Amino acid sequence: MVPILAFSLLLLAADPPDSPWVEVRLTIFRDPYSSSDQVTVCRVRADNLGSRTWSGRALAFEARAVGGGRHTRARGRFGLELAPHGSLETLISLPGVHDRFEVVPITPKGSGEEPEQKVRRKPSRRHPKPPA
Repeated sequence: MVPILAFSLLLLAADPPDSPWVEVRLTIFRDPYSSSDQVTVCRVRADNLGSRTWSGRALAFEARAVGGGRHTRARGRFGLELAPHGSLETLISLPGVHDRFEVVPITPKGSGEEPEQKVRRKPSRRHPKPPA
C-alpha cells in the first residue's frame, strides 16, 4: 500500500506536460447550416481532458478532407483560453464539397515532435517599378 501511495505522490509532483496534445482532444464535423455548393464549413472542437488551462493560440491544427482524389487542407487555431475540462470551437472552410474529414494537431517547432510543414506561397507576379 505504501509503495503505491509513494508512486502516486511522485506522479502528482511531476511537471505538467509541455504539449497540450497530451490533454486536449480535437474533433471535426461538417456544419450543415453554413456549407454551400462551393465551400464546406466545418466546426473544429477542442476538449480539455486535463486540469491545466491552455492558450487557444497554442492550439494549432490542420483540417483535411478525406476521400476523393484531391487533397484539400486548411490550417487554423483557436482564440481565448481553454479552461480545465472545458471546450472551444472554431469554424474552418475547405474549398469544394466534402463529407469526411480528419483533424491533426500542429506542434510548434523545437518541441521534439514532428516538425511543422511550411506553407509554400507562389511568388508574386508583380514586377518592381523602375526607378524614377
